[in-house]
Amino acid sequence: MKIERLSLGQFLLFFNVSYLKDVTLNKDNLIQLVKELLAKFQNLLLLNGFYKVKVFVHQRVGIFLNILQVEEFEYGESVDFRIVVYLDEKIYFRTKDYFILPKDVPIYFDYTYFYCDVDDILDIMSVVEFGSFIYGKDLEAVRRRWQQI
Repeated sequence: MKIERLSLGQFLLFFNVSYLKDVTLNKDNLIQLVKELLAKFQNLLLLNGFYKVKVFVHQRVGIFLNILQVEEFEYGESVDFRIVVYLDEKIYFRTKDYFILPKDVPIYFDYTYFYCDVDDILDIMSVVEFGSFIYGKDLEAVRRRWQQI
């Protein structure tokens, strides 16, 4: 698990594949799992108000949550979520070390980082400490400027 606070009401959370062990990857099951996880960490994250939660999931990597506070409630420690699940989004692995990426698969470069589709990396957990994952709007922004090697 990884928690990153971007601002006062914005978080990035990552839960590795072990949290998906007994979950069938469909929208309803993922929404229920995310609600349970957020309830578990509500006090740690000091969540209060209405949040939009974008859920990106990959069966071999885990769950990525982008949490944005839309409204703060004035009463109590009440919390509510609007959860949006993206099941078919591409997730890429980003690294500065070209040599940890597999050979004979498409690799892209943007003059700073090398990128590879996580589906092309057989043992993703063995390289995860040498880079980061990129998905959603961040991935689309990078795709505009990268070149295939």
